[in-house]
Amino acid sequence: MQDDSWQLKINTVMTLLKDTWTQRGVRLDDERMQQRFFQVTNSMWQTHQAALANDEREVLENKLNSIEAELFGFALEGIGIGLSQQDLVAPSKQNRVEAFVAGASAAYQNMVYLGVGLMLGKSRLPIERYLKPSDRVKVWPVIDGYGFQHGMFHWREFLDATATPPEQFSDYTRHIFDQGLGRSIWMVNCADVTRISQTIGAFPATRQADLWGGVGYACASIGGAERATLEALGRAAGPYRFALARAAACAAKFRQLLGNAAGYTKQASEVLSGMETAAPDEIINQAPTNFPTNTETVDSEVWQFYRVYLIANDLAAVAKAS
Repeated sequence: MQDDSWQLKINTVMTLLKDTWTQRGVRLDDERMQQRFFQVTNSMWQTHQAALANDEREVLENKLNSIEAELFGFALEGIGIGLSQQDLVAPSKQNRVEAFVAGASAAYQNMVYLGVGLMLGKSRLPIERYLKPSDRVKVWPVIDGYGFQHGMFHWREFLDATATPPEQFSDYTRHIFDQGLGRSIWMVNCADVTRISQTIGAFPATRQADLWGGVGYACASIGGAERATLEALGRAAGPYRFALARAAACAAKFRQLLGNAAGYTKQASEVLSGMETAAPDEIINQAPTNFPTNTETVDSEVWQFYRVYLIANDLAAVAKAS
């Protein structure tokens, strides 16, 4: 049984989320969606605290196994937050995050490294050591998580004032930062489609595809949205609907690779794409899988596919091992 102090901490996190919604003036009539956000936040909080208390793999895996299966990916993010926090404040000979993900699939690592980005982004800590282009499985999700947390905790500056990504990001990583920022837009606006559209519409057109992609990924991975909300979201995206649908398809595929596929994620992929019979693979396969060698000069459209490359790498690794 969880003690009172544990429950108090969880309640504090939920209160902060509600306060954000109230301050932003978003609609709060979708209690089902609110509850879903709370469930996701709770799963991350539990594993975050567990990783702070004990970094032994067996202990953390037992904790992960106690989390509801469909929340597994978010629980991995919590592990990434806690272990990276330990690596920061109490460095050891072996990096705790890297030790934990050693030998794991790219999808598994992706979730953990998203958590690393969340930890760094909350307090806007230095991220330079994670910006090595050669280590994409680590770099990309860390930047994504960093962008997400900037939107969650610094939304007045990065959402309302449409601030540009921090100066240390180069052209190609700025796109991934914005995809993480887009994920936060779904959450801080509590799935209010009108507010989401207004928030993204205030940004320069050059950034909107990435932001819609982030919304699509968050919407599909978190779940809880009614079909009418999904349909309204697809209409609101307008010319960016494919960016929305492609990211949702990636969310469905990541869930499949982690072994916790959910019907609502596949439904979101289908509704947002406008193809009721389309499998996530069909949408993903419309993207190229050969990533350009010179990442410094990659066209912005290519970065819309960054999750596709992670998926392709994961599938290739599975095929090689079998």
